[in-house]
Amino acid sequence: MVLGLALVAALVLAGCKTGDDTASDLPRPSRAFCAAAAHYDKNVQLSSLAVQIKLVAPIAAAAPRDVAADAQTFLDALRRRAKGDKSVVDNPRIQHAVDHVNRRAGQDCGWYRREGL
Repeated sequence: MVLGLALVAALVLAGCKTGDDTASDLPRPSRAFCAAAAHYDKNVQLSSLAVQIKLVAPIAAAAPRDVAADAQTFLDALRRRAKGDKSVVDNPRIQHAVDHVNRRAGQDCGWYRREGL
């Protein structure tokens, strides 16, 4: 469970991209990706590793092409940790993959809305 919480500081989102100025120039992610990330965010806190795997699997399945490999790395790391592999904990390559998926969802699924600037 520690790995899941450490790996996923947050896939905090509120819906799909709506054209705000913080969005990347990449193609809009699918609704499935955004919905899976939102579902993950609502349910990850204090979830067991087994539940986290079930929450990340749909994210990996629907990930946009540019983060698909990183989403799979994230899922694989959770699965490996569930089997007792401690090498995935604090692994910079895995953390980079998680951060990339987090950033993609955050920028293009609408988490970072500018508030009155």
